[in-house]
Amino acid sequence: MRWLRAPLLHFVAGGFALFCATHGWPLAERAPAATPVVITAADVERLRADYTRDTGLEPTAADEAALVEKAVEEELLLREAVARGLDRHDRSVRNWLVEQMRVLTEEPDAEDERLYERARALGLDRSDLVVRRILVQKMRLLAARLDERPPDADTLAAYYAGHRGEYRPAEAVSFWHVFVSSDARGPALESDTTALLASVRDGGRPPIAAMAAGDAFPAPAHLVGRTATQIATVFGPAFADALARVAVGAWVGPIDSAYGRHLVWVERRDAGAPPPLDAVRGRVVERWQAEQRAARVAGLLRELAGRHPMQIESRAWRERSRS
Repeated sequence: MRWLRAPLLHFVAGGFALFCATHGWPLAERAPAATPVVITAADVERLRADYTRDTGLEPTAADEAALVEKAVEEELLLREAVARGLDRHDRSVRNWLVEQMRVLTEEPDAEDERLYERARALGLDRSDLVVRRILVQKMRLLAARLDERPPDADTLAAYYAGHRGEYRPAEAVSFWHVFVSSDARGPALESDTTALLASVRDGGRPPIAAMAAGDAFPAPAHLVGRTATQIATVFGPAFADALARVAVGAWVGPIDSAYGRHLVWVERRDAGAPPPLDAVRGRVVERWQAEQRAARVAGLLRELAGRHPMQIESRAWRERSRS
């Protein structure tokens, strides 16, 4: 083994080590550097202008940050879709590019394959807005559904236990009302309403006789178990909102509706109990799945953002990213 102590071998080995330290191991395959996601100041201005055109409002800093974040997400999803070859296997993308090339080319009778390849050569599969939207949506759906499984019984029961109150039926109100018509009373509306309120309050609980003191109204004088939505359908949203704040067991008023004024006695309020899981199982499963899908998409976006450098010329976006 005398050759192992040869000075020439030591010289070569040292030179090789120095080369590796400087340039890296030559046989190791290096991953290519990711292309940065770039959103220029001009891109930000375009996003802001589109927002103003669509809403009629000037975007706030929060709006701008959200617009830029959406643009970044779409770019990341587009790149991932292309990396996975989704553009090559999507018939809607292929057909759209072929039709676009038939419009642009002077060879309308050319074969589809030729037109498709020319579209790709021109970069339309990357720059065309419709294609981008198709691929972004396809990638989002793929990420959302990846490894999807229905929840087991224990998972669903625990999820429902944490959201049970959100499935509680709307509160139902039972109440009496005396209608005072602005059309019928005319200038005497205010004085008649005041006198009528004093009269029914003196009577204590609402007797049928109190109903006869009011004017005719299409709905019954006594309504039982009505939700706020049902009340708003008959009396209007403002009446329903005001009724929600009325205490139980006393005449109050007047409360205005679309028809005139009402004196109201709330008889009771019934807060519905949450239904058993089996009664709303389908809705609960759909909500659980929707949350799981959103979490999977968010996870993929975090992973993709970690792979790609960001060059974003938006102060609002940078400040939100730091917070």
